Amino acid sequence: RFLWSLVALALVLPHLHHFIAGVRHLLMDTHHEAVSKEFGKSSAAFTLAVSIGLTIVLGAKLFGLY
Repeated sequence: RFLWSLVALALVLPHLHHFIAGVRHLLMDTHHEAVSKEFGKSSAAFTLAVSIGLTIVLGAKLFGLY
């Protein structure tokens, strides 16, 4: 069970990251006047942080911590 949970968690992170990055790109497409290098860097860091955070939360649920 532990190994399958670990495999599932390893598949969750890239899917969550891809989904959140897609939302980021949609936002950048709709507000293209406000896009700058600084915004790109900060939104990329936010995307990575949120996807890792959600993966930790889902991993805790998957491993039965709550």
